[in-house]
Amino acid sequence: MFRNISLRAKILIGIALICTAYVVLMPDRSQTIEPMHAAGVARVAPAAKAGAKSPTVDAFFRMKDRIVNNAAAASLFTVQSWYVAPPPPPPAPVVVQAPPAPTAPPLPFAFMGSYRPEGATPIYFLTAGDRVYDVKIGDTLDNTYSVDGIKSGQLLFTYIPLKIQQSLAVGDDQ
Repeated sequence: MFRNISLRAKILIGIALICTAYVVLMPDRSQTIEPMHAAGVARVAPAAKAGAKSPTVDAFFRMKDRIVNNAAAASLFTVQSWYVAPPPPPPAPVVVQAPPAPTAPPLPFAFMGSYRPEGATPIYFLTAGDRVYDVKIGDTLDNTYSVDGIKSGQLLFTYIPLKIQQSLAVGDDQ
């Protein structure tokens, strides 16, 4: 019976039979199970509605509670970490040190030369900046330094405010 029919016609007849079987065997809407609605929401039968909505609009309103806002959807794939930073180390104890002992400033003088008259104490010539000093042992310079003596080729000074002794190289003893 179906020998003279082409393959294309056979496929179309098969599709038509499947569609017909679906329509005939499909249960009508009164036999379907409706989803449960939230408590307190009154459900009106579709036939009793005055301005019946289309099935698409009705399906949208039934699904509106299932739509998730974008912020919640974006938070599904955010980076999560269980890392907890360790507490900061305790502060180091404060060590109070005594202030350093005061020291005398470096000598402002440079040695130029010396002169020793016959039978007299020697005279030493010193410079400080653009000033020239001629000093003998026992002199005081600018009320700050006193000339104490000479020892091992060093002219000895005392810084008077702190009573600290300093020396200046003058060459050999005279």
